[in-house]
Parts: sequence; C-alpha cells; structure tokens
Amino acid sequence: MLTADAGYVRRVAEPEPRLVFEEFAVVRLGRPRPFRQPVCMPAGVPGWRRWLRQVMPRRSARSCCWYHGGDWHAVSALALAVLRCARAQGVDGDGMKDFATDRAVAAGVTEWQAEALATWFSVGDAIQPGSQGGYVNGQHRAQAMLETGVRRMVVLRYVYEA
Repeated sequence: MLTADAGYVRRVAEPEPRLVFEEFAVVRLGRPRPFRQPVCMPAGVPGWRRWLRQVMPRRSARSCCWYHGGDWHAVSALALAVLRCARAQGVDGDGMKDFATDRAVAAGVTEWQAEALATWFSVGDAIQPGSQGGYVNGQHRAQAMLETGVRRMVVLRYVYEA
C-alpha cells in the first residue's frame, strides 16, 4: 500500500550565510536614491561630483542631520584599521561591533565618531550594497561619504559557502 510520504525526498537544508565585513571603494557604491529627508539628499550624488570629490575631498560637515554632521574621513581610517586588526585576531562578523567599539574607546575618538564606527560594524546597521547598484542599508551614510570624497569604507556582505 502506498502512503502520502512514499517517495518523499527531504529537502537539504541550505547553509547559513557567513557575515563578512570587507574593505570597499566608496566610488563603487550605487547612486543613492533618496526617499526621505529631501533637504539632505535632494537628488543623490551625480557621477561627475562623485569623481571630483575623490580628487578634491572635503572635510567640512553640513548641519542638516546626524549623518552629514561629522568627519567620515576619520571614521573610515579608523574602520579600516579596526578591520585589519579584527582579521588578524580572527574576530567573526557577529563580534565586530563590540570589537570596533572597544577600539574606538581605546583610540579616544569623539562620541560622534564612535557612534558612526559602530554603525559600520553593526549587523543591523552596516552599509550593505545591494544587487544592481542598490542598497540593503546605508544610503544616507553613503550619500554623506560620497559628498565629502571618502575613498575607502567597510561594508557588510553575506557569503554563502557551498
């Protein structure tokens, strides 16, 4: 007699992704598509301005919001140093935010810089370039970095291993 589960083949469970923070060229980020806060992000950053800011970066902050109010160049330098140190010590993706926060405190950075650094290494807040030039997270921070000419940053990727 045949039963309902005769011939059933159990589906193989897909592996969980590994969280990987990696260095990324800011100029390779997709163009932000503003969907809120039109004062800060009126129309994204045009390609010509993106390249101009790479040649002539700005360190001045704007006062329109938290994202535009600090020095992303300093945060970028610290984030890249934290990433190198974390790799050398074998820190996994889930432990990066605490690791980065400890490094920021040890470096004596400003409160804004420590908070900004924590957003780069937080699994829930990290900048994640999406497929086809979009974003999973981080458009506003990307806009601020593109406007000031930050060159390198840290992004989060989910890596699926076979």
